[in-house]
Amino acid sequence: MKLICNIFATAMFVAASIGNAQGDERGRGNGYWDHSRGHDRARGLTVVGLTGDQRLLVFDEYSPQRAKSSKAVTGLIDGDTTLIGIDYRVQDGKLYGVGNAGGVYTLDVKTAVATLVNRLSVALSGTSFGVDFNPAADRLRIISDNGQNLRHNVNAGGVTLTDTALNYVAGTPTTGVTGAAYTNNDLDVTTATTLFNIDSVLDQVVIQSPPNNGSLAATGKLTVDTGSAVGFDIYSILSDAVTVDLEALASLSSPTGAASLYAVNLATGKVIYRGVFKASDQVTDIAIPLDQD
Repeated sequence: MKLICNIFATAMFVAASIGNAQGDERGRGNGYWDHSRGHDRARGLTVVGLTGDQRLLVFDEYSPQRAKSSKAVTGLIDGDTTLIGIDYRVQDGKLYGVGNAGGVYTLDVKTAVATLVNRLSVALSGTSFGVDFNPAADRLRIISDNGQNLRHNVNAGGVTLTDTALNYVAGTPTTGVTGAAYTNNDLDVTTATTLFNIDSVLDQVVIQSPPNNGSLAATGKLTVDTGSAVGFDIYSILSDAVTVDLEALASLSSPTGAASLYAVNLATGKVIYRGVFKASDQVTDIAIPLDQD
């Protein structure tokens, strides 16, 4: 787990109704933008995709059907047989992946070799997952389609905390939320960060705030129907190392299973079609490299 203007009044109303989005331990304020349109770029963003058959793809956002590279993931150990999600960590610029048995790995995009960093201390629960780093707290957020809501420290000796299950109504866990992405991936301590999710059952963009409470508030309804396999990430456009704009991308699976890439307006849920993945490249998660030079 890209875009353009300031967000619409709808999102501002949601933001006001749930209070400032405060990240995990020390959020950085509000970060609401309209990201369906994207900047005028000579080329699209480079994106890394994780496929269901455990390959890392590198592709351009405007041509997801033409992967620049495709490498099978190797190096998983200690019971891990698949990666359930990937994301870039702003603190070191590396790509991380989470294994189905709880291993946390760094991934070499050129070779797809995984190197174990540490392990979750809480077992994963669910079928489809969202994985994303909180850039303010430097914690890895992991959510699942059965409402699991974890916060993990990837540093040496780090442990996993179990936060309150995802919920629209306090005390009533919800299911079907499978995509997760934080805004504002920079290291400026004064910048805001907000956690957006995609509810694949309701086809709904939601804000999770506070993230540790699992509290969900709807923003916009997706303009396409998606299956449970959702890849979601938000790219931060920086000026002098501070986020000035965003662009959100999502790989969404159709009811028939075919996956396509879309730009997503976080306020309205409107999506803009970028392209379909090849039938042999069914992407289940995406991560946008922080350095697009």
